[in-house]
Amino acid sequence: MTLTATNSPSSTLRGQSTLHGGENHSLMKRLIVLCDGTGQSGLSQERSEYTNIMRLARSVNFQDDRKNQPIPQIVSYLPGVGSDANIFSQVIDGLFDKIESGYGFIAQNYQPGDEVFLFGFSRGAYTARMIATLIGEIGILDRKDMDSFADICSAYKEIGASEDTAEIAKLKSKLFRWTDPKSPGKQRADPDGDGFTIKCIGVFDTVSSIGLPEEMTFTRGIRPLFGVSDKTLGKHVEKGYHALALGEDRADWNCLKFEQTDIGKQKGQILKQCWFAGTHSDIGGGFPEHDLADITLMWMAAQVGDILSLDSEYLSGFTQPVAPWGKQVPHNPRTGVFEFTITTPREPPSTDPKTAECVHPSVREQKINPTEDLLQKYPGLLYNLTRLEEEWRDNWPYDPQSPQVQLYEEKEKKTPVKNSLDVPKSDAGVKRVKSTKSSNRRSLIIRIMSVVGVGREDTAPSPLSPNHRRSTTRL
Repeated sequence: MTLTATNSPSSTLRGQSTLHGGENHSLMKRLIVLCDGTGQSGLSQERSEYTNIMRLARSVNFQDDRKNQPIPQIVSYLPGVGSDANIFSQVIDGLFDKIESGYGFIAQNYQPGDEVFLFGFSRGAYTARMIATLIGEIGILDRKDMDSFADICSAYKEIGASEDTAEIAKLKSKLFRWTDPKSPGKQRADPDGDGFTIKCIGVFDTVSSIGLPEEMTFTRGIRPLFGVSDKTLGKHVEKGYHALALGEDRADWNCLKFEQTDIGKQKGQILKQCWFAGTHSDIGGGFPEHDLADITLMWMAAQVGDILSLDSEYLSGFTQPVAPWGKQVPHNPRTGVFEFTITTPREPPSTDPKTAECVHPSVREQKINPTEDLLQKYPGLLYNLTRLEEEWRDNWPYDPQSPQVQLYEEKEKKTPVKNSLDVPKSDAGVKRVKSTKSSNRRSLIIRIMSVVGVGREDTAPSPLSPNHRRSTTRL
């Protein structure tokens, strides 16, 4: 099974220290920024618990040899917000830091004609999307103009936080030097103003909220960070791919889908948002048993394999299934403090063309309703596997006698997990309802926090959780 016809060596993880010379260059290169989920740092995790973002980062080949002229591929991996210290100080302030770091890497290394790729999971997916938003707003600054980047970000932060229309207008006026179509950054990224400045953005289950129960954050109503729509897939993005979790029902993990504009469609922009079986981290990865995440990873690899050279042998080396293809029981996300999050089943897949949604065939292995009924009514929603995915499915290395399967099944017998993908028809699309016992819920959660502790998402299992084996909840 191959993703590319390249003989180049698999890349090691190249960090943000990679610099290049002046603007004049003869080689086009690819700049790939990968933003991990909250509390996730593949640099300090066991290989079996890598998220799909870390696995993608490791799989990017040093260069793409499929063309006559090899194309260098330069990777910047950003650990998730909250992976360095206390989650409360890191999730908000750290998010801005990650956005600035990702944009800074691109600006430092970019030369006209280069291709930009952005990937992310969960809050990291939101980070990637905000980097794309900034590029759409101000283009790609050169290194000299980056001296003003802190002031630019500060102005956007104020716009996002303000409700004063006069103040917002004043701030936008200050930013016009950078948002003007004739600004240096816009001209550098897209001189004619009619092209694509970002080759591809690929994300796993975007979460825009902090991802903790509201009572733990002491905030309400998270607003778009920069006062710019965080749903729109900008017209400057050529391809957008989004893997979504059907089984996630925690209100504080509500997904943020892309919406495509008419201008984007007219330019030939591609958007594909695909629904998969599983909860949040079954889609983005991070669990030791990661069959479902393997399926989403291969889907993403199949979408970008023709425009980005990946090491298929490295990717396939992660596959150690504990169940037949598509049939792993989704993990239970409601453990520890997350037992107390408000339940809000996600809206069923939509047929609205502006969101370009589909359902992956692996979902049918779970016999989920109302999704199965929806597919009967709208068969066009079913995604068609690529040849690569079919080959990978047909060679799924499940062995019921293997040690990992035996161990997994033994654990399942001891700790049965309800398939959280089963959503009663009457509950599908239920809107969030504020709890009348919010203050009591907040007090209870804070007391649990004092016992369990909350920092990284992969904290020790809570003794208060009935399914404590699965309390390694990740973003």
